[in-house]
Amino acid sequence: MSVFSKDAGRFLNPHETESLTGCYRDRKVEVGLKADEYIRSEFFGLNQVMELLGQEGCVGLRVHHAKRWEDADGNPTETGKGQLKPRVLLTGVYADGKDMPIKTSKAGMKDDDGNGSLGDGHTCPPHCKS
Repeated sequence: MSVFSKDAGRFLNPHETESLTGCYRDRKVEVGLKADEYIRSEFFGLNQVMELLGQEGCVGLRVHHAKRWEDADGNPTETGKGQLKPRVLLTGVYADGKDMPIKTSKAGMKDDDGNGSLGDGHTCPPHCKS
């Protein structure tokens, strides 16, 4: 059986979740960062996620860890200008483990090859309540 199935992953209990996020947070504090100086999470809306999941043959999502040069407002900049910020990209995945091309008519989501990922979620901070 392929590891790329609709049942991959598991739900973590609150203790495990806090341990994972706590280790990340503690490491940032150890290197001298304050809570508002590093990205802790990124939010993507349900409609965008469902667009990926609703593609024919999609069995799940892959989360790609990425970095991008951004200005103080989170807008992309030229390489070397602004700050290098961690981001995540979401991509649909086929049962054979290959990333899916985005096939949609929405403007800006498709390049000439039909490849792409969902990105530019709202980062925390500054877009978070907890």
